Amino acid sequence: MSSSDLGNAEFLSALDKVLGKYFDEKRSSCKSPHPSGTPLNSTRPWKQSKETFWKTYLDAARDEDEARPRDWDGTTGSILTFTGLFAATVAAFVIESYKLLQPDSGDQTVLILSQLLAATTNASSLSIPSSLPGDTFRAPVTAVDIANALWFCSLVVALACALLATLIQQWSRDYVRDLKKQDTLDESFQSRALNHVYIRMGVDRYGMDEVVYIIVTLIHLSVILFAAGLLLFLFPVNSAVAWSTMAVLFVFGAAYVVAGTLAILDTSCPYRTPLTYPLAVIYRIL
Repeated sequence: MSSSDLGNAEFLSALDKVLGKYFDEKRSSCKSPHPSGTPLNSTRPWKQSKETFWKTYLDAARDEDEARPRDWDGTTGSILTFTGLFAATVAAFVIESYKLLQPDSGDQTVLILSQLLAATTNASSLSIPSSLPGDTFRAPVTAVDIANALWFCSLVVALACALLATLIQQWSRDYVRDLKKQDTLDESFQSRALNHVYIRMGVDRYGMDEVVYIIVTLIHLSVILFAAGLLLFLFPVNSAVAWSTMAVLFVFGAAYVVAGTLAILDTSCPYRTPLTYPLAVIYRIL
């Protein structure tokens, strides 16, 4: 027997003992309706009450078992749709900006020809211009490097989120299949319920809900990285376009921050973002 099977058996045995003790106490505390003191076992056997308890538990958990995977699938489906469009947008910018990281082959060719001409004519006094006339404007190297770094990071994060979303969908299907498998294999309500508790504990212990939340947070981070890279790329090229873009980004950024902080000031506010929970921790500390 493997360690996981042994741990499962120990858990089920311990839970069975606790519930058995509970039902024993409930049964002993009940007074018999018969004057002769006939035990209640004759009217409601222990096994029957036990099965009724587990059946009630399974009926109560059925709605959540259906809603939880549906919520995972809905969230990850939206993530996949958004990351597909967003990654295509970022890739279009990366393809164009990546060219600025490479040296201009035309400039290098002209410089080599000028050096050959100087060596041929033995004109040591011939000055070779450091910048060629008519050379097109190129953004500073630092701005180009940082903008490309931010865009590449944004693209990688978006693709990683898409991969994690597909994994969540697969894990969600496995979760539903495991629950249905136990319903098919186990005949007693007790065995079904105990296996259901074991599966649910695994999902809660390893934070499936938290993983989905982390993916959403990473998507927001990817958008922020892209916006920062866009501003760095635009300012050296055209300040008017850069300031206009920055104004629009500021409006949406301010709305995002306000939506994230309203829930801290008013707990009934339904607007929450990944920024809400870190700000709530800071607010409580201060």
